[in-house]
Amino acid sequence: MPAAPRSTPASASASACAALRAALLDAPPVTVNSVPDLGRAVFVGSGDSLASGLIATEFGHRALSAGDVTWSQTLPAACDTLVGISHSGTSGATVRALRMARDAGLKTVAITSQASSPLADTADEVRLVPTLRVEEEVPCAGHVMLAQGVAAVCGVDTTPFNQALAQSLDGVRATVDAHVRDLPGSAPAAVSVLSLPELCSGADFWVLKLIEACGLAVRTVPLEESGHVDYFIGPQAHLTLQLMGPHGRSRFDRLAEALRTTGQTVCQVDTRHLTDPSAPDAAVLRDLATAVAGTWFAHGAALRWGRPPFRGGAVNMDARHIKLDS
Repeated sequence: MPAAPRSTPASASASACAALRAALLDAPPVTVNSVPDLGRAVFVGSGDSLASGLIATEFGHRALSAGDVTWSQTLPAACDTLVGISHSGTSGATVRALRMARDAGLKTVAITSQASSPLADTADEVRLVPTLRVEEEVPCAGHVMLAQGVAAVCGVDTTPFNQALAQSLDGVRATVDAHVRDLPGSAPAAVSVLSLPELCSGADFWVLKLIEACGLAVRTVPLEESGHVDYFIGPQAHLTLQLMGPHGRSRFDRLAEALRTTGQTVCQVDTRHLTDPSAPDAAVLRDLATAVAGTWFAHGAALRWGRPPFRGGAVNMDARHIKLDS
């Protein structure tokens, strides 16, 4: 029997694009109600869920790692409502953080896809998001729905988002494929992801997916902080990914020029037209599309560099170490 054809970055992104589009168009929209009297809210989660929570910073709230609350045994100062985010509703640190808040008399909210879960059982109010039925080698579907749930809790009408995001995916894929083709042929020693706060959720998600897919050390850096220190990185190969939104283009360009003079590879990803900039709540949609782009870029980079996602099965994926124990 002939061997199955080897997946290429372009074929992988085409397959992922078709699957995600079908899932988005088939799924019910996220119709979560906003939370009355949310007050000064802190959104907590871990991993992909924390990236989803960062959407709330666009609306004046805060987002923290659930572990920072749980393992320090300290609730955030000046917090009226603690919002826990977990697709499964079983992330141990997030459930424990919500229990701490409940016991302290704070208002608690759960954003999850599982109505019968420890997280939902702990919360005063539960906001359920649908599950996207899609097979993914490097996952982003859970984040796409949870981030919509976060936006909805903050007052955004997310009803049209599935349709709008589905319509944008061909353009997202074209952008990703072009940048993957321009990558060096071998993996760098490490990767930096730069952004301004308007893309903090999407940038954080790029970091997570690059780590999962490529097994590399990856960090997220505020644009100006990179300008102060990153030109000292070397002499090992380093890749800097600049995620650019509507603001700061001249600063991104000046920094890219400086970093290239030190031998670094700089990839500028313009996210401004990944989605329709005139759509309602265009900034949230752009952040979601940026996250999807990061997932496909990470998978494409892994294929280009010969680094199978999740270290080719070397990583135990049962995740028991982060789940709520008995």
